[in-house]
Amino acid sequence: MAQYEDAVREPPSGDEAAGRGGRAVTADEFTARGTARLPSHGGHDDVAVLLRRRPGPLDLAFPAESSQLAPVREALRAWLDHCRVPPRTRQNVLVAAGEACANAIEHGHRHARGATVRLHADASADGVRLVVADSGSWRTPQPQARPHRGRGMALMRALMQQVTVTPGPSGTSVEMRTRITR
Repeated sequence: MAQYEDAVREPPSGDEAAGRGGRAVTADEFTARGTARLPSHGGHDDVAVLLRRRPGPLDLAFPAESSQLAPVREALRAWLDHCRVPPRTRQNVLVAAGEACANAIEHGHRHARGATVRLHADASADGVRLVVADSGSWRTPQPQARPHRGRGMALMRALMQQVTVTPGPSGTSVEMRTRITR
């Protein structure tokens, strides 16, 4: 995120602020371009540029063992805090991610305990996206066989704006998205 303030001159256009053609630029490149536009005549002007970097994505790979759920939750919580996700959204993401990870362990790797589960999380200015992937085999839900179980997917869908499950021959991925409202 970049904010440009200048009491005398107009701020750069969106394309100028982001780089040619709106492409993303590094903070160093942005700063160099911005300061090159400042007058060199030694005049007095108040100019401020504030840059804030979003945390990079979170990538975790862990064995498909239930003992890994708490450390994964703690790592995700710390990352969400670093991203400054509001408490209610953070709690929804943690619960939904916990359900997806538990499903990957219990169902996706039911025949391969200890195989790898992956969690990827990234944040934008207005949203969080998570992907939980296993390398196991898809198990068709059978709610009538175990009526006291099987509420995880409904819970994920209630807590996140979008949930997409993609089963395939090399495993299953669950992609979840939610908006960040401040």
